[in-house]
Formats: sequence, structure tokens, C-alpha cells
Amino acid sequence: MGSLLEHLRSYQTLKIMSAMSSLSVCVLFVCVQLALSQVSRGPPRAGGSGADDDGFPTPSGCCDWPSCFDERTQLCLDTCLMAWSQCPKKLFLMTCYSEYMSPFGALPLQCFPDAAPHMEEAEELGITGSAKEVRLAVHKLNGKHCHPKTGICRPDED
Repeated sequence: MGSLLEHLRSYQTLKIMSAMSSLSVCVLFVCVQLALSQVSRGPPRAGGSGADDDGFPTPSGCCDWPSCFDERTQLCLDTCLMAWSQCPKKLFLMTCYSEYMSPFGALPLQCFPDAAPHMEEAEELGITGSAKEVRLAVHKLNGKHCHPKTGICRPDED
């Protein structure tokens, strides 16, 4: 009787090992297929720009970027609400100007609450550059002085 139980356990163990081996082969096959599809696509394109990206997603709005740390205001920016708030303690957020913040690159200018209302004016004046450079230029145009730590802005006195 003991010998029969040992053979049964041995048979069950072999069945389990065979099933796991088959599963491992399937997982390996899927991984190889994914790797090949990535290689055939070529290197990823930053910014999701242009219609020639064939299948590369493009952003649908500011909510496609995570919350980030705004260096100018020293506050956290909720990109969906387009509002600043105090950053939670012990939370690391990337700077809003980081190219690695999202698959789409750095946060676009229109997602900054202080720059969005002035984008047309900046374009008319020919102000170009990175979001950081344009924001600084817009703040100079508006004649406001912003406190570096609190982010509170007050009009310059003439």
C-alpha cells in the first residue's frame, strides 16, 4: 500500500512539473513576441508628436501627466485640476519641467495655470522656448513679483 501511494505522489509531482514546464514555455513565448514587436517598432518617440507615430498614443489633455513639483511656485501642481497645493511630506514628485515625467515628455505650457491664460499673448509677442522660459517671460510681461518660497505673486509698483 505504501509503495502505491509513493507511485501516486510521484505521478502527481510529474504531472505538476509537466504543467509548470508547459506554462513556462508559454510565458517565454509571449515574452519573446513582446520583445520582437518592440524591436520592430524601433526606438520610442518622445512627445507623441505627429500623425506618423503609427499607434503611438498622443495625449488627450493635461490629465495625461501626473502631478508634479513646480519649481517656480515650490508647490505641487495637480495637472488635471490645474491647481497648486502643498506637497505631501515624504512624497517625491518629479519636476514639471522633466522630460521623463510622462511618455509624452515634459508638461506642456497650457497645463500651467499661470501661463495658460497668456499663451495667445506670448505667441503674438513671439515668445518661444521651453515651458520654463515662456513662463518666466510671461511673468515679466505681467509685471508681477512672485515670492520664491510661497509662490504668492503681487503686482510690481511703478
